[in-house]
Amino acid sequence: MMNRHAMSVAIRLCCVLALTTAVPLRVFAEPQSEVKPNVLFISIDDLRTTLGCYGDTLVRSPNIDRLASEGRLFQRAYCHQAVCGPSRTSILTGLLPDRTRVWHNRHRFREACPDWITLPQLFKQHGYQALSLGKVLSGSMRELDPVSWSVPEVLRKPGWKTYALQVRDGGRKGLAMEAADVADEGYADGQLAALAVKTLERLKDENQPFFLAVGFFKPHLPFNAPKKYWDLYSPEMFEANAYDSPVANAPDIAYHSHRELAGYRDIPKDERVTAEQARDLRHGYHACVSYVDAQVGKLLHALNRLGLTDKTIVVLWGDHGYALGEQQRWCKGTNFELDTRVPLVIRTPDLALPGSSTDSLVQLVDIYPTLADLAGLEPPAELDGKSLVRILQNPRAQVRDVTRSQFARPFKPNVPEAMGYSIRTATHRYTRWVRWPGGKTIAEELYDDSSEDSVSRSGALSIERRNLIDDPGYDHLARQMRERFDNVITVGAGADGAGRPVRPDR
Repeated sequence: MMNRHAMSVAIRLCCVLALTTAVPLRVFAEPQSEVKPNVLFISIDDLRTTLGCYGDTLVRSPNIDRLASEGRLFQRAYCHQAVCGPSRTSILTGLLPDRTRVWHNRHRFREACPDWITLPQLFKQHGYQALSLGKVLSGSMRELDPVSWSVPEVLRKPGWKTYALQVRDGGRKGLAMEAADVADEGYADGQLAALAVKTLERLKDENQPFFLAVGFFKPHLPFNAPKKYWDLYSPEMFEANAYDSPVANAPDIAYHSHRELAGYRDIPKDERVTAEQARDLRHGYHACVSYVDAQVGKLLHALNRLGLTDKTIVVLWGDHGYALGEQQRWCKGTNFELDTRVPLVIRTPDLALPGSSTDSLVQLVDIYPTLADLAGLEPPAELDGKSLVRILQNPRAQVRDVTRSQFARPFKPNVPEAMGYSIRTATHRYTRWVRWPGGKTIAEELYDDSSEDSVSRSGALSIERRNLIDDPGYDHLARQMRERFDNVITVGAGADGAGRPVRPDR
């Protein structure tokens, strides 16, 4: 039988062990150490959770799936605004859209936050080579941010083709799909991957840590990919499904009015495509996902070949989700689950329980403090994100119990007339549309994951079917979600008159 002294020692030892394992440990040494981790920062445009690692049984994505098997896959990651510019700005600044005042692709965060230190800029200030290849912050030369990087960003190089077969007619968009029988380098993403591999080879020989951002253009429209990736699928795999119907009782403002798909010359202006067109568009999207997956594989193979894998943090993310005809709509631009839920994978050397995914709620603004934490860097004090290192150490850990998204109406470069703010819990989504910036409520939405009438499952996707805000059986839950919303979001908060970012969350 254990005596009292031995029992006391054992209890103290257990307490020490519990405290030790509860502390979020950095993967790498403190900044004063000579060891500094590299960062490979991979973004993929318009990628939803149509990936094998998320449970999709149709798509071919072996390289991203393998990365997920070696890293931490986040099942419940969400963007802040489901369109390229605002989402990417939030990721790279660590700030929410109302603080950057970026609600449109043409908005520039430096106008509201001129002196803000971006994520790559933080690494650059601590001795890193910070490099940007492809679409990272913006797809337009006008919205690039040279101060964030060690050398000018490479958005595109001459010869990086969107179309391999078609000749552009002035400023008009071409066809929505193309399947040229060319090598990977016949389209821009293949050229980008080749440049990224050459860059890694050069960086390997330089005695300086790197933050290398590589932004792939696909599967963004047009759905153009080499024919061999189209050939991975047969057209009949993509026949219309049972989810091609609008969300019952959803307010009109919940749907986007911007017709992105309709901008292509072979698509009707109202985007009411035929069943054959819908099938071909879905086929093209999947071909583009497989094409990008192959380019990601080239980068990961280069890390292994160059002996950099054990020295490099890899982060792979999609900037927002996407609709492929579900809910009778295409592309993005809403607060629905299809548009706001995104892929996120983080792989670090010596990761605890590699391959174990997490259901913890996270948002893309959390990437900034996470990478700073992993590298032992001190980030700006006013970040809106939270470090995810605890989840990297333990996939069951939680850092937040709600995420938030929003979208402006109309989607134009001028100041919004209305804003839809959405909060996502583990089981529900509540959205409030308000006059902006006054805050008067226009409409509300409430969706319940446990109700098949409200939310349906389709492979790796969750699809809202019915808005329950007017259902008497949900009165109590609606009151709870309204109160929770009011505790999370201050409607219409943004930069103050002097251009300094102010915190919108309570």
